[in-house]
Amino acid sequence: MMMRGVIFFATICHFFSTTFGGINSHTEDWAYSSDTEGPQFWAYAHPLCNGTKQSPINIIMKETIYNETLTPLVPLNYSTVFNDANYYLANNGHTVKLGIELDTRVPIGLLWRGNEYHYHGLHFHWGENDQHGSEHYFNNQSYALEVHIVHYLKDYGDFNSALNYSDGILVWSSVFQTSNSSETSNTPLQDVFKSIDKIINAENKTYINPLPLSSFVSENSTGSYYHYEGSLTSPECTESVMWIVNHKMISISSNQLLSFRLLKGRLHNSSNSVWFENLTNTDRPTQPINGRKVYTSVLNYPTSNFFNKNLTSGNNSISYLPPILETTQNTTTLCKTIKSSAFLTRTASNLFLSCFILAIDCF
Repeated sequence: MMMRGVIFFATICHFFSTTFGGINSHTEDWAYSSDTEGPQFWAYAHPLCNGTKQSPINIIMKETIYNETLTPLVPLNYSTVFNDANYYLANNGHTVKLGIELDTRVPIGLLWRGNEYHYHGLHFHWGENDQHGSEHYFNNQSYALEVHIVHYLKDYGDFNSALNYSDGILVWSSVFQTSNSSETSNTPLQDVFKSIDKIINAENKTYINPLPLSSFVSENSTGSYYHYEGSLTSPECTESVMWIVNHKMISISSNQLLSFRLLKGRLHNSSNSVWFENLTNTDRPTQPINGRKVYTSVLNYPTSNFFNKNLTSGNNSISYLPPILETTQNTTTLCKTIKSSAFLTRTASNLFLSCFILAIDCF
């Protein structure tokens, strides 16, 4: 009888070690969807999450301030495909990360306002449906997906050291909106979206075809963005981030988003239960502005989401989040451009509405 008990106990131990062990044996103390570990509870274990410069935020377009010192970003090797490198996707238990195993000293990153920022990583944020998922809101509206490309200031040596400085981290954010047009199935990101279902469980990893980082930002967006000072959007929520949020969005189809919502997170042990998080929502709620200023690099642009227009440019289907023409420097030039550009091919009502807003300077 005792031997049977030992065998039974060993069997149970083996079951739990194989079910909850291995790659998922590490338990987490924070989650996106939990009654005890969700974003509203992060600050208990991670006090910085209750800071005064937290991210993401709701960007109210009409309240943004034009800042002429916001020079264009200068990407370093963003368009380079390193064919001798290994590109992979990984489920880290909270999100999907893009990794590049590269044995080279060629810098990848950005030059911005006289500083050089080195590439650290890229990850995604999504929601349970197509109506939300982006962490940043625009005029109280969320979109389907947001990609964060994370960099650290070269002068600080590495990412962990840079976290100790208010300007140590630069995150370049691209927002995606859903569109079922044919262009979304032909983007360079198609291989990425098709590979998501290969990393269902935490710590799963799969290699993908090499692709340039420029695939994750809309074309000609380096000079058209919002900027504010904030934090990382997950614990430790360190307030060391210079945020660059693109004006222009990239299109993604509903089908391309489905695999994200099938992903599983890490093992959690809370409320007297053990559970795996379903990564259906990986977007932190927007945080208070607390008197911070949000700047824009573009002068004179519409401030309503009504002006989102789907355009096709190169490999990416894009839309302008607010600026119709990011190079316009005054309303007179804008009116002339509207009259002489492809806007004439749009409906007469759209042309009339665009000029009506600028009636004083146009007429």
